Amino acid sequence: MAPVTGTLGLFSLVDLFQLLAASSRSGRLTVDHPEGNARVFFEEGRVVHAEFGELTGEPAVFALFADEQGSFEFMLGLPAPRTTIEGGTENLVLEATRRLDEARRDDEQTVDMEMIPGFSDAADGGGDHSLNQSEVALLRLVDGRRSVAEIAKAAGIEAESARATVQRLLDVGILKLAGRRPRTARLVTQISSQRLPQGTAGVDPSIMNSWQKALGYPVQSVACRRPDGKVCLLAVASVPKAGPFLLITRDTLMQADLVVNQPLLVKPVPRPAGAATGGAS
Repeated sequence: MAPVTGTLGLFSLVDLFQLLAASSRSGRLTVDHPEGNARVFFEEGRVVHAEFGELTGEPAVFALFADEQGSFEFMLGLPAPRTTIEGGTENLVLEATRRLDEARRDDEQTVDMEMIPGFSDAADGGGDHSLNQSEVALLRLVDGRRSVAEIAKAAGIEAESARATVQRLLDVGILKLAGRRPRTARLVTQISSQRLPQGTAGVDPSIMNSWQKALGYPVQSVACRRPDGKVCLLAVASVPKAGPFLLITRDTLMQADLVVNQPLLVKPVPRPAGAATGGAS
């Protein structure tokens, strides 16, 4: 039987684990994660062993669920080298998702420089908040589109100062986080069978929609990081059934100094503050 392959982000670990459990599969699930390979072994649908970096057993699974990235491959019939997990797959998945939900709640109001602050509902009525001069100046730059990093640049202040000010305004309820950092996708270059403009890459609609949901506006360009660390910028278009591939023409391949079947870390480029809202690419 041919290996089952895919990309996390298009498939969730919850769905993947439940599928392997429901079909009573035995074999090895390998995830090519940016932090290193992870391996999870199944016996008749039960997870019996996992490895991720220096972690083994349940902690390895929990760490993998906490950062779903990379491509995966399931090879049927490969036995586990040892047993480090005793519970059932369903209980393991439930505990992993519970921990993830708990971590997200704890981190919900932690400021990241790529997050986008906006005014909370409580701020509409004014309130009795006492604001200093720097906070007032920063609030004037909040428009629901600028990230914290962009606000810091526009205000001419240090990043850490902007982060601390936004955190305080979050804590008192004046601001809320209107956007989250979009997930980086690991995509493999492939020649497109469709006509695409030069300098444009085709990306699967599910990834595009995920990026738009995080940013709050349509994505128009992406930054593609090669294994050697070099980055190229490309316009982006939604291409149905692109799957785990970054689809480009031969001209774009040469222009961007890329090669076929090259794995890239791809993330959307934030729209400049004040840019007009346009349609999806």
